[in-house]
Amino acid sequence: MRPDGPIYLVAQRRLRDYIREHDLAPGDRLPSEADLAAELGVSRLTLREATRSLQTLGVIEAQHGNGLFVSEFSFRPIIEQLPYGLAGLGSAIQEVLVARESMEVGLMSAVVRAGLGEELERCALIAKEMVEREERGEDFRDLDEEFHRTLYSGLKNSLVDNLIDMFWHLFGELRREMGDRMPAPSPGRGAVHARIVEALIAGDEALAVRRMSEHFEDLRRRVGEFDAV
Repeated sequence: MRPDGPIYLVAQRRLRDYIREHDLAPGDRLPSEADLAAELGVSRLTLREATRSLQTLGVIEAQHGNGLFVSEFSFRPIIEQLPYGLAGLGSAIQEVLVARESMEVGLMSAVVRAGLGEELERCALIAKEMVEREERGEDFRDLDEEFHRTLYSGLKNSLVDNLIDMFWHLFGELRREMGDRMPAPSPGRGAVHARIVEALIAGDEALAVRRMSEHFEDLRRRVGEFDAV
């Protein structure tokens, strides 16, 4: 029976299945090339082509002199394949923003239920510093990123962490592309973050959802202005 699709894609699927069926975790070493090719029923040349593609996707990684290993999950390899240039970035970031808003608004209940006291206290301090910097007319983008990373760090969810990383990476690339043409954030952004934390500390899930939605209103406005700039 002929293989279902190009042989290197068949090899990719078999290798993914091998990792799953053998319960291999990030950092686990794969068999040697000869043994793995025999296990998957493909030639060593086909296996090399398949592993190169899976390295690009971040599924496995090659360590010089040590062989192939299962990679820690990350969106970074996918991000690096996204189209750059203003048009490509604008489209990509709009799509990521929709996903990020749905995720962060939806996570408010999880944060309330998790009782992340230490993380929320840290976020309150970050928001306070954001307000102070804004009053002095200083940039606080680093604090904005730290706020969102800290807010969800206590959930111990690597998928959430990677989605946040994807957004900030794309937004940083877009900022570099646009320079001074980047739409300015609305005043009071630091206070918006402070109100999010206040609602979460109070355990008011509905209010936290509204506050987080308010935060994304400004982001949607800025992303919506990309084409007009």
